[in-house]
Order: sequence, then structure tokens, then C-alpha cells
Amino acid sequence: MVFNSYQFVLAFMPIFMIGFYIVRSFGRKKGNERLFGDLWIIIMSLVFFSSFGVENLAILLISIVWNVCTSIPMSFMRDQGAEVKLFGRMMKPHKVWLFLGVSGNLVLLLFFKLSGFFLPLAISFYTFNQISYIVNLYRGDVDKFVARTYLTYVLFFPKLLQGPLMNYGSFSEEMEKVYGNSRIKEAQIGDENDRQTHVNWEKIMRGLLLFSIGLFKKVILADTFGKAVDAGFGSAQTLGSLEAALTAVFYSFQLYFDFSGYCDMAGGLCMMIGFDLIMNFDSPYKAVNIIDFWKRWHITLTKFFTKYIYIPLGGNRRGAVRTYVNLMIIFLISGFWHGTGWTFIIWGAMHGALYVITRMVQRRGADASGTEVNAASVNANNPEGKTVKRNSKQSVGTLARRIFSIILTFAYVTAAWVFFRAESVMQAITLLGRIFVGGSKPIATALSSCFQLDELWYVIKVTPLMRLPFVWDICLWIFVAVSVIMIFFSQNAFRRVKTCRIGVMSTLLTAALLIWSIISFGGVSTFLYMNF
Repeated sequence: MVFNSYQFVLAFMPIFMIGFYIVRSFGRKKGNERLFGDLWIIIMSLVFFSSFGVENLAILLISIVWNVCTSIPMSFMRDQGAEVKLFGRMMKPHKVWLFLGVSGNLVLLLFFKLSGFFLPLAISFYTFNQISYIVNLYRGDVDKFVARTYLTYVLFFPKLLQGPLMNYGSFSEEMEKVYGNSRIKEAQIGDENDRQTHVNWEKIMRGLLLFSIGLFKKVILADTFGKAVDAGFGSAQTLGSLEAALTAVFYSFQLYFDFSGYCDMAGGLCMMIGFDLIMNFDSPYKAVNIIDFWKRWHITLTKFFTKYIYIPLGGNRRGAVRTYVNLMIIFLISGFWHGTGWTFIIWGAMHGALYVITRMVQRRGADASGTEVNAASVNANNPEGKTVKRNSKQSVGTLARRIFSIILTFAYVTAAWVFFRAESVMQAITLLGRIFVGGSKPIATALSSCFQLDELWYVIKVTPLMRLPFVWDICLWIFVAVSVIMIFFSQNAFRRVKTCRIGVMSTLLTAALLIWSIISFGGVSTFLYMNF
């Protein structure tokens, strides 16, 4: 029961939303709003996850039981001073339980990643969330273990399948806002509407708009590009140069709309109950270099690897060479996390190599002229284009360099994605090679027909466009044009929905996107990142 299915949109989502507000209202009358709300979230999340099969639910429950069994004694023993011996070293008892908890999580994850038995759905995401929790519990960032709030944190279905990876503290703060018991000062929260003590129809509407945008990205854009990608990779050896280049770009677009679509839908679901989900995807193809890209793509996974792997390895505290080695280790682990084949390792190595080179160039630039590098850093971290005073020649030059940097970064990322998608290293090399040696040939019907959606094709058939010689490719180029505008020129939907005016136009847009997506559910597909 993925988000882009009849069962979810027409049954599960309305039942969850209506039930949540009813249960919460009942709980408020009983004097324990959060208890009832949390129990509803836990029950519905288990129902949601069980729809993916008993075996997936069983592995999730085994993982939860292990973490509960290690978290409870760790919570009780955290303040005890006595030490025990483990592997020849004296440790405090709660550190022993931390070791057991983290080890058990990693053993379970690596077993299924390496055994080839089967890969449980979302195992990486709920494993990383639970590792984060027990580490925070060990450090005292979590006051004490409470089973109900722990289960709500782990099972919360909008973020269960693909993230984002929220730490328990941030998640708990948002839930307190939802239930009207936030510890944040009243002046920071605003008026009573922000306390979410009643149904906030404006937030529900904003959430539904964001969900509809995400659904459109997934169903209409990502899945359509996916069909073309399958056709292109399936005939890689015979592609012309244009076809090969389009196939590579189409996969970049497919991944973008698939992942950002999920993030929008998850954010929209949360927004409808008053929960502000943290941003996990921030227009990554607008990045001016690979470092900027990884500040925008799967933001919470990058932070997780940084906090729990890069920093423990020494981070940048042990000199330049060790820093670069640590960075390469992180990207190789990232490649391994996505898959155990050589294609994923090469993908990770490509990102790691360019990341290290970019850091080296920036370091040398900083040594030569700190002012210039700082200015470049401002550009890289100014995705919304805040105004900086310059003369006209400087502005034009800066814009030209920025555009050139974005194009180069996108081209490199796209080339790396080819290895990510390919079934073998040879298939990836073949497709990339065809870009240069495929020659000029018209776009094959097998590729262009993937974009001929009935609703678009019927409109074209009754217009003079039918008489044009390139009519068969019109739908393809319409998809490309719309995608380029959304990816490179439009504001991030997550931000846009929070600030846009809710009125007739936004309501009509929501209805149009929702209806168009629902009537296109015929070929329901899973999200790409659910495989990791």
C-alpha cells in the first residue's frame, strides 16, 4: 500500500486523518490527548506496514524488540558508576548495552544486505532511526525510555519507508506542537492556532496541496520517465547519441521526481496533522558543485553518516590527508548502503573522488585568497538567490559562472547515476559511450511513445500539431520542458506550499493534480528508495 495507490489515497489516508482528529478530541476530553493520539498513530502505522507482507512486518518487529530489550536496561543503568569487563576492557553497564544495541542493529542490517535472502522493506531507515535513538539515550539526550513514545517515533508511517531520518528530540518536539503541549516559549510559537488544539483547516489544505504535488511528481512524471529509462537501458547497445543522452537525463529526472515526490507526500501528510517534517530534499540539481549537491540530496542521510561515521573516524581533525580518506570512506559506505554490486561502489567512488577534489581546490583557494573562496561559498549556499550588491559586469559574470557550474555538476551527477541504474558496469559504460559514438539518428518510437499519455495525445490529435513532422516526439519534449522548469527554475515545493496563498486557485490546482494522478494509478509502482 504505497502512497500512490487507490487503497492509500481513497481509504487509508482519509481514515487515518479523520480518525486522528476524532481520537485526539476524545483524548483531550479524557485529559490525555497525546496518549490516544500516539496509540492511533502506532496502530495505523502497523496496519500500513503490514500491507507490505507478513515477512516485512516480522523483521520490523524483531528489530524493535531487540532495541527495546537493550534500551530499557541502558536507561536504568545510565547513572550507575560500577563497571563491567567486556573484550578485556572495563566499561560502564550502560555502555555495554549501547554496544549490544548498535551491534544487533548492524548485524541484522548487514545480514539481509549481504545474504541475498531477501531485503526487508525500509530496513535501513528504521535501523538508522533506532541506532540514533539508542545513542541519544546513552548520551542522555533522551531523558528516559518510554515505550509508547519510542514506538511512535520508530513507526510513524509518513517517514517509515524513506525517511527523513529525524532524531528523537526533533520528532518529540514536533509531536508536542501537534498536541498543544510544546515546551517552546509561547512567544516563539505564535497565536493559539499554532498550538494545534483544534482542526486547522488551512494547514490541512496546505498539506493536501503538497501531497498532491508530490503525487503528481511520482505518478505522472517519475513513472513516465521510468518507462523511457527502461526502454533506453534495455537497448543501450543500439542507441543513437541523442537517445543515449536522453536516457541518462531521463533517469536523473526519474530519481528526482520519485524521491522529491515521496518527500512532498510525506511532508503533506504530516502537515495535515500539524506536524512539520524536516526537509530532506532541497532542489539538489541547482547545486553549483558536488559539496553543494550533498547539502541538498537526502539531507538527513548525509547528516547521519557525518555524525555517526565521519566524525568518529576523526572528521577533519587529523589533517588534510586523513580528512580526504574519511570522506572517501563515507562515500564508499554510501555506495555499499545502496547496493552491494560494483555499479554502486563505482557510483560512490565517483561522488567521493569529486567531493575530495572539490575540497582540495577550495582549501587551496582559501590559502591563496580567503575572500574569494568565501564569496564562492556564499554563492553555493544561496539557493534562493538573495540579492548581493555588485556592479553589472560582476553580476553577469557571477550568473554565467553559476549557470556553468550547475550544468557541469548536473552532467557529472547524471553520469554517476548511469552506474547507479545499470545492471552491470559494462551496460553503464556502453550507454555512456553511445552518447559519443552513437551517431545522429531520430528518436526511436519505443522511447518517444513512453510519453504519449492518453490525456495529452487526445489533445494533440485534434490540433494542427498532428500535421508536424515531429509530432511523435512532441509529448517527450513537453515532459522535458516541464521537468526543466520544475527542477531548475521553480521554488522548492516544500517551501512554496508553506508561504503560498490558499484560495480558489490553489484549491483548483490541488483538485486537478489529485484527480489526474488518481486516474493514472493503473500501473502502480513502488518508490525507488524503498529498495534500500
